[in-house]
Amino acid sequence: MKVLVVGGGGREHALCWSFKKDPTVKKIFVAPGNAGTEEFCTNLPIGIYDMDNLFHWARENRPDLTVVGPEAPLCDGIADKFESIGLKIVGPKKRAARLEGSKAWTKELMVHYKIPTAEARIFENPIDAIHFSKSFHFPQVIKADGLASGKGVLIVHDPTQAENSIRKLMDQKIFGAACKKILIEEFLEGIELSLFVLLDGQNYRVLAAIHDYKKAFDFDKGLNTGGMGAFFPSPIFDASLQSSIEKKILLPLLEAFQKEQIIYKGILYAGLMITRFGPAVLEFNIRLGDPEAQVLIPALQTSFLEIAQALTETKLEALKIQFNENLHYVGVVVAAQGYPEHIEIGKEITLNEQGLTEEERKQSLLFHSGTKKIDGRLVSSSGRVLCSVGWAQSLEEAKKMAYRRIDTIHFEGMFYRKDIGQLHIPSFFLKQV
Repeated sequence: MKVLVVGGGGREHALCWSFKKDPTVKKIFVAPGNAGTEEFCTNLPIGIYDMDNLFHWARENRPDLTVVGPEAPLCDGIADKFESIGLKIVGPKKRAARLEGSKAWTKELMVHYKIPTAEARIFENPIDAIHFSKSFHFPQVIKADGLASGKGVLIVHDPTQAENSIRKLMDQKIFGAACKKILIEEFLEGIELSLFVLLDGQNYRVLAAIHDYKKAFDFDKGLNTGGMGAFFPSPIFDASLQSSIEKKILLPLLEAFQKEQIIYKGILYAGLMITRFGPAVLEFNIRLGDPEAQVLIPALQTSFLEIAQALTETKLEALKIQFNENLHYVGVVVAAQGYPEHIEIGKEITLNEQGLTEEERKQSLLFHSGTKKIDGRLVSSSGRVLCSVGWAQSLEEAKKMAYRRIDTIHFEGMFYRKDIGQLHIPSFFLKQV
């Protein structure tokens, strides 16, 4: 079997790692890949925005399965193009991909179908946005409408911060066309949760609930990033919470799909806030999260290939999904100096595992994100460089495994959060429990 993975980050390295372990997969291609995937896959010199060459390669080489990691190709219609020539691909078509491609469209959909979410207003004019912001309660969340690699969400605490953020988005257009519209939302308090759901166009299955860390620095300080770490399983996700999420969010969303004539096949990532009033949607994404995928995929006993085939062949109902029992997984992202704004790349990376014990080697992994080889040297090539994943029978031990492997990494300016695996539980939640 021949598999194509689209993307070049840690999520895609984790996907390739999973496919490599499956005996039915004979060849793995990844576009564009990174230095980690290069070790056992064929990296293709095709970027994720190069739709013409992705399509041309797929038409000529006919992969048996394509899995798309990042959101941009899905929003550009890669699933439509590949399916038009009879290729199997994991990911929703362009119309369904609006769920992540436009926060404004999705907000209006949620309001119409009474899916709990933050109160918000949508603006196309910065003057109107600034005027509204002054009369809206603080803190506020200001969001770019379009794709911004997880960085288009700004939390502001006063009118000056709000005006500066609106100007950065709408006047300076720091995220380009994604800033044509913005949303100003109320700030929700609670516990953030990433919920991953499988949909095959007819059925759905809740796959996993994971906690991730979006802020750049410890104790949720700094700017939003694509994600600085994650851990699984969630200590708060039980049958009662799952039932509440399905009843209040997933079933109304499926009703919306049906009434809007949207066929969704792929992975849905619901970014939720578990508030004192119940679960509410912060955002929907149309793919696996990064770095959530790096803790989810090693935790699966079921081959990801089986999951992908069930999605493309509408066989989700018969799929048996199993996880490695009684194990906790922690993933910590190692980033480049300046991330997420002024990133310093091209730094030589050294990896030295000699100090690891046999146990530490067996219970940890290193996924590459922003790496490449230049003249045989391993160098950094983007903001998030590596992701260290550790696992053990307790969360504390899993954290130790992940951080021990980070001790083997060195490059100039590297930084990482030291609080991954810690979860602040608000008092209201403890009272409910």
